[in-house]
Amino acid sequence: MRKILCALSFVCLTIGSFAQSSFLNRKSDSYYLLEYYDVLNGRNSDTLHTAMNPVSQKDAIRFLENYESTAGLHLHAIDVWDINHLFSKNGEWATGGDRAIDSRRPILKTIYAKQSDLFHQYKNDYAIVFNPILYYQQSFESKNINRQNLFFNTKGIEVRGNIGNRLGFYTTFTDNQERGPLSHQNYIRSHQAVPGATYYKDFKIDKPGMAQDYLYASGYFDASLLKEKVNVSFGSSRFQIGDGYRSLFLSDFGSNYLFLRLNTRLGKFNYQNLFMELTPQYQRGADKLLPRKYAAIHHLSINVRPWLNVGLYESVVHSRTDFFDFQYLNPIIFYRSVEQTKGSPDNAMIGLNFKINTHFNTVIYGQVLLDEFKFDSIKARTGWWGNKYGLQLGLKIADPFGINHLLIQPELNFIRPFTYSYKDSVAEFSHYNQSLAHPYGANLMELSLNIRYKVSKKTMLSLCSFYNKQGRDTASNVTFGGNIFSSYNNPHPETGIFLFHGYPSEVIYANLNASYEIKDNLFFDLSGGYRKEVASHPSNPTFSNLLFSAGLRLNAVRRQYDY
Repeated sequence: MRKILCALSFVCLTIGSFAQSSFLNRKSDSYYLLEYYDVLNGRNSDTLHTAMNPVSQKDAIRFLENYESTAGLHLHAIDVWDINHLFSKNGEWATGGDRAIDSRRPILKTIYAKQSDLFHQYKNDYAIVFNPILYYQQSFESKNINRQNLFFNTKGIEVRGNIGNRLGFYTTFTDNQERGPLSHQNYIRSHQAVPGATYYKDFKIDKPGMAQDYLYASGYFDASLLKEKVNVSFGSSRFQIGDGYRSLFLSDFGSNYLFLRLNTRLGKFNYQNLFMELTPQYQRGADKLLPRKYAAIHHLSINVRPWLNVGLYESVVHSRTDFFDFQYLNPIIFYRSVEQTKGSPDNAMIGLNFKINTHFNTVIYGQVLLDEFKFDSIKARTGWWGNKYGLQLGLKIADPFGINHLLIQPELNFIRPFTYSYKDSVAEFSHYNQSLAHPYGANLMELSLNIRYKVSKKTMLSLCSFYNKQGRDTASNVTFGGNIFSSYNNPHPETGIFLFHGYPSEVIYANLNASYEIKDNLFFDLSGGYRKEVASHPSNPTFSNLLFSAGLRLNAVRRQYDY
């Protein structure tokens, strides 16, 4: 299948194409501006379908150019500064030529000739940008009885550009060493995975605590087959579908995967086909060739009205390793019909998402996910275990109480037991021992609150917080539906399965961070956080602690432990 994906990508990319761009990292500092101005815009944009993440740099710049021309004299001084600097950081995609801001003192006329980039060259037939990635964060955790040295250390390189107005490309590579807080270490111990990473090695094993050494690599090509209509992307990265902090459809919490993406935009319609090569659940041990599994996802986003966007979602994960069914390559067929035609045992889900612009600087968004559903059993309230679904409802509120550059995002997520799980260890909705949707899996309710406030041109305050309650399993082979990696064929009652079934566990998390941009893309971070976990069974430890961190990062996304 890998060879087939490569061949399809090569055929698509060699057909007369027009340049496309790299993606804008959803967790980057710049992405906040996109969310903020999207809320203030008060109407859906055919250029920017915000449920399709990550968005391309080109689409982000087009949206901000339109917003800038529409808002005009109503922009504050900070708005003008923010928009101009976002243009500068993605200057090669601005309309009418490069808008990257010149440096006052370039080195040898080439190094940092532009404020935001180590090397930036823009010509009529190509553009290329090189940047180093450096990040060091030191942390202190209370109640860490071994006084572990907590740190995160990253160094690497990022390259992006386009060639001959035909092909856009992006690649990044980093070498990472990390010893995270106790909750992070517990996650690695229980999942045999580092969040966001793939292969890892133990690091500094003679020191207290668990430390890891791992490489991170992402790279892809992106080209338009029909100008401004159909584009194809191929490479290694991750995606998120939805407008929320979390996603019930597909989140970017986990690690990268090989993908082929077809994206079609026709007026108010945006249709995405995503084909992915994944790694099924496995036991970590000696180095070996890991098995593979495959998934296919469709998502149709429709701007029904200027104030209403609706999305339709479907996905299927194959239940067989190292096998891809070619019927799922059909980009316009419903996967459920393929399943029924073939008598397929694959794991399929469908869903609906929406986004409402209220014209009061507020966006209402949500998702409905159906894994398996019987209305009669819902009506009878029997608690049949096979009713597997999830619900999300959230708000994005810009400039509340008359406070400019403040964005508040409360969100509620509800996921029934056994959602995402399957009868075997292959077809559950996961990759490299990490969930492809909510980090906690299923059988949960979560209320989150994210606040971002631009204090000044260079200073940002952000609060990430949530309350999560989940029904968890014990160490036995009995499953209660919270662990998506546990087969639903394991012993459990047929009925009487309600939310939090099992041993309830509660997590309270809050982290306040202050970021100061010393120069373009160079940030100093100072943060303090609190985490408390309350469990109802000895196998789920109860603890609470404080975490304080300070870090310096260049062209890097801040490391968070919000899981």
